[in-house]
Amino acid sequence: MGTTNKYDDMSALDALKRAKEHFLVLPDIQREYVWEAYEVERLFESIVDEYPVGSCILWKTTRAIINKDKPNLYYFLREYKQGESKNEKAPEVLSDEGDYYIVLDGQQRITSLNIALFGSYTSFKGGRGNARNNPNSWITRELYYNLDFYRTTEDEDDENPKKRFCFLTTDEASHGNWYKIKELLAFDSVEDYWDELIQNEYEKSARKDLSALFRRLHSNSGDGLIHFYCIEENDYDEALDIFVRVNSTGRKLAKSDLLFSTLIDGWSDGKQNIEDLLAAMNSKGDRFNFTRDYLMRLALVLVDADTNLKIQSLTQKTISNIRSNWNRINSALDTMSTLLADIGLSHETITSYNATMPIAYYLYKGGKIKNSYQKTEVRKFLSIAMAKRLFGVASNSALNSTRNALKAIDCTKSDFSLSLFSSVVLTGGRTFSVSVEDIDFWLDNYEKGQSTYLLLSLLYPNCKLSQVSFHQDHCHPYVGFDNKNIKTFNLPQDVAGDWQSKRNLLPNLQFLEGAENEHKNKTPLIEWISEGNSIEYLPSGGLFDFIDFGVFFEKRRILIKKKLFEIFGIAYTLHEAEKDNKRVKQAEDVRKTL
Repeated sequence: MGTTNKYDDMSALDALKRAKEHFLVLPDIQREYVWEAYEVERLFESIVDEYPVGSCILWKTTRAIINKDKPNLYYFLREYKQGESKNEKAPEVLSDEGDYYIVLDGQQRITSLNIALFGSYTSFKGGRGNARNNPNSWITRELYYNLDFYRTTEDEDDENPKKRFCFLTTDEASHGNWYKIKELLAFDSVEDYWDELIQNEYEKSARKDLSALFRRLHSNSGDGLIHFYCIEENDYDEALDIFVRVNSTGRKLAKSDLLFSTLIDGWSDGKQNIEDLLAAMNSKGDRFNFTRDYLMRLALVLVDADTNLKIQSLTQKTISNIRSNWNRINSALDTMSTLLADIGLSHETITSYNATMPIAYYLYKGGKIKNSYQKTEVRKFLSIAMAKRLFGVASNSALNSTRNALKAIDCTKSDFSLSLFSSVVLTGGRTFSVSVEDIDFWLDNYEKGQSTYLLLSLLYPNCKLSQVSFHQDHCHPYVGFDNKNIKTFNLPQDVAGDWQSKRNLLPNLQFLEGAENEHKNKTPLIEWISEGNSIEYLPSGGLFDFIDFGVFFEKRRILIKKKLFEIFGIAYTLHEAEKDNKRVKQAEDVRKTL
């Protein structure tokens, strides 16, 4: 059977004009705009260097077909606020006659052109004290060309090279020789534009770049920017089928994107429901980064489907189960993200989002996690899962095995606890039990970061992590181990190296309230203690001077180790005591030589 589908060209400015007039639109299968500012800058570099920028897939259709099929359509962004902007939804019934182009592939490039040429890019400053709901925490920039890019200066910085294109504020642009890209839109012909560049006495290289950019933005053939495969099928399902087949055999979209497009096809509120849920989950506490990929896999887990991310996993029965149980899914995930925030977790402290899925499954099946005992058990479960990387290898096996353990019980009548997974054996013989060797490994190898945060949350059960910002603080300040400082003690090289390797480990870490940590900062431990302060798991004997670090480390290691043994139900035997005391004795012997 023949087809009218073909490759065609459209100038970038014609495409953006259609986007402005709402004749170039997006379907709900497309993910949100995700490009970073530097990616847009690099796109413009590729354009002026005459590189190809990729093809698009557009479905060319009519108002009558759209009004009959009623696909969910969205307009393109111009003013972009990073992580916050959402595409405006088009009306269900269109009123304007004309050729409509629905962008099935190419959204990121077209949106980037729209932002750079007609809009702006607003980003979050970040950092403590900058709240996302404070307008002053955001910076709005526009795209500029660096007119001095080709000029050689004596202060060239190899580590921070000059940019040819850069998003800048008006004030930032005033401190250099920058050309706002939007200014080229005032000209209709390349000849007039070239005359303008010469009149402004721009250097030859700059004129070449800007004229190349102007020409490629206007070109509708050959070196143009919107080279597209035009689908002219009679209905949305047929066009979508071609799109899925094209992407299934290539690497253009992730599997989760194809799953997403399959799931929401014909589900009028599907995209909005999923976006709203992710936004709600990610806004909890100090924020998370739950993604569409996570949600697609978790949906399969919750409805007891095949957890492999592949189209075959989404049978009609599975799709129906996800849609009909959406309210339960929404409720379980909202509760779970609130719980994770309550126990002090955030994106900065989660090493495996997959590890949270069994918790979501427990809640989805009617379980409740409200009391302190269950919250501690959640901490223990996540600490083990993340510290032992249980969901990082053969994650499908881990998800299926933990789900089976929960399916074997009535979650409405069983407390969430680590013991629910005691019989689970994962690929490679890995389990949810904690051994003496595990704890020794954590104490001697895990440095300050996400894994130590979870372990500290167990060691400091009374810290209200959801209400107060607690930092991982060094008992002996980190800077005290710098070569410059450590030389003042005339330590042997092997001792200095050993201490430097231990400064970031758990026995030298504690939880300290953010403001208190900023006050403590570089204060030596002996001064901090003499000022009337204390720390948890403080060894007896008053060995708080830096020169006593080796003994301090080993003695505090024992105290923390005993507590972790207690938390995970391990007996601290005479053999363990002898082994640990031997380490202390070795540290004391070294101290006598200093």
